[in-house]
Amino acid sequence: MTNANDPIPKITRDDEAAASGNLVADNIACLKALFPEIVADGKIDFDVLRDLLGDAVEDREERYGLNWKGKRKARAFALTPSLGTLRPALEDSVEWDATRNILVEGDNLEVLKILRRSYAGKVNFIYIDPPYNSGNDFVYPDNYKDAIGQYLRLTGQSGPDGEALSSEKEGVGRFHTGWLNMIYPRLLLSKELLSDDGIIMISIDDREYERLAMVGEEIFGQENHIATFVWKRKAGGGDDSGHVAAEHEYILCYSKNENAVNVNNILHESPAMTAKYNKSENGRRYYLERLDKTSLTYNASMDFKIDAPDGTPISPPQPNPNHPTTIWRWSEDTVRDRKDEIVFQKDKSGEWRVYTRTWESLDGVTPRSLLTEKEHGRNRDGTQEVSDLLGPKVFSNPKPTKMLSHILGIGTNKESTVLDFFAGSGSTAHATMQKNAEDGGHRRFILVQIPESLDPTENSERAATGFLDTLNKPRNIAELTKERVRRAGAKIRKERPDAKVDTGFRVYKLATSNLKPWQPDAEDLEASILDAVDNVLPGRTEDDLLVELLLKTGIDLTLPEEMRSIAGRTVHALGGGTLIVCLSNVGADDAEALGQGMADWVDELDPVQTTVYFKDTGLGANGNRAATKANLAAILRQRLGDRIAKIASI
Repeated sequence: MTNANDPIPKITRDDEAAASGNLVADNIACLKALFPEIVADGKIDFDVLRDLLGDAVEDREERYGLNWKGKRKARAFALTPSLGTLRPALEDSVEWDATRNILVEGDNLEVLKILRRSYAGKVNFIYIDPPYNSGNDFVYPDNYKDAIGQYLRLTGQSGPDGEALSSEKEGVGRFHTGWLNMIYPRLLLSKELLSDDGIIMISIDDREYERLAMVGEEIFGQENHIATFVWKRKAGGGDDSGHVAAEHEYILCYSKNENAVNVNNILHESPAMTAKYNKSENGRRYYLERLDKTSLTYNASMDFKIDAPDGTPISPPQPNPNHPTTIWRWSEDTVRDRKDEIVFQKDKSGEWRVYTRTWESLDGVTPRSLLTEKEHGRNRDGTQEVSDLLGPKVFSNPKPTKMLSHILGIGTNKESTVLDFFAGSGSTAHATMQKNAEDGGHRRFILVQIPESLDPTENSERAATGFLDTLNKPRNIAELTKERVRRAGAKIRKERPDAKVDTGFRVYKLATSNLKPWQPDAEDLEASILDAVDNVLPGRTEDDLLVELLLKTGIDLTLPEEMRSIAGRTVHALGGGTLIVCLSNVGADDAEALGQGMADWVDELDPVQTTVYFKDTGLGANGNRAATKANLAAILRQRLGDRIAKIASI
């Protein structure tokens, strides 16, 4: 454990600061802020809370909601901090130094926890296309006791055997249970990452639509259900449709806060809309709309005569003069005040008709829930896009960028951060880059994809494994994701050479923490203690440690970084000096020059506060550990005073 008397205390693997954040503690703090009287000795007194909330508390056993076996455990696991980290993979990345895009290879549940400190409340738009519950197994670990360990075994990184999968085969109820236990904690964590004005959209088919809708309303709130979009994914169903040809899927849409959310209008360019707005004036489209309308409630004051250009009086046409049902849409005063907006035309019989111009909105129109136009794309469009980039049959049923671009238009602005934690073929990244190329935006993407193994003996996976073999890449889906995003970026750059689009991405891979766990050997405690002196796992680099520090201190992984050589040591400054890191070996003789140089740099960067980290085993490299720590801490605190938020080592 951390020594409070140490001037540069070491963070151990068991410290809260070494984990991904404590959601339970945060929730208790929020409750305490609202109702301070309910917290005693760090515990919630629910009897007091019940008294304060009165009749609003539901305490009956029978109440409305969706329950299933494992729900409580799934919720608890979502609140459990992760002790994992992300390791940078520069060799898989594109334009590492310049890009703000991120692609993470790993189990998305652990990755979402790890990203929480750096990205909580900062993601503006989430789109996910989770594995549908088809009755087949899906590869997401469900062992809550050793999530990362199981993930490493499952993906062949540790141990010879695979692990249990999330779905079961005993019956339909079990199918639903396994699928819900997979999706529920991931949606709980996704809400934490959403910004206050953020939106999440989730693709789903008929099998789990009802249950997903109930889970969505439980997590995000019924009032935050923005819409359920119906997307026409194909024209005509296949033999797998059952009794009715299934041509559609759903996209459930929720906001983080209905009072803050901003759903954008969209510009329609479908053939139907072009045909409707069939006239133009000064570059703006409009159509003629008749001024007369049939009303269920006839109003005589709206039935009056309007003079045509030749003086002919025009009345609303009445199919049955004895029972008038037609009136003008405008009152007599409005007609007089807006006479310049009225258009007169004769029909085929020579009778005068009265019209008004209905202009196409310059700001677009309210989004529609039916995504049925060709502009919204079909499954075959997504398949063709991937085939063009990677080859035929490499990926089945990827979502088309046309549909994704449409929903990006609804839910993002030009500066939005877009997250997809079921990245699959990488269509979301492709659509985000394409959207930026079209409107000059600077949207960034964060993708997460588990490296699910591909089997060359399976017919459906043979093309994908053959493709990866030609690239000398591992046979897993994450490799397909990375390669599709690389090629999509190159295609966009070629097609739009003048567009300033970030088509790069940084790759990170899920791993256990860089810090060793304390695991004493009862038969050889001396060796255990000596081993614990170096608390960093063998083979972990300074880059690995730096990324873990960013995640634990809540700094964006792609924040611009500056490096300087101070006293012959590499020093990193991130977040404009919010975080200063030196992971080199430092001897007592070098402490003075290093400390003064680091303080000078902080003065130059002038952050409000700064946190300074060193590598614990690097302090006192010449053997005088205590003096090195004391000198560095004293210099930094003396020079920087209250601007030092924290000095620690890892």
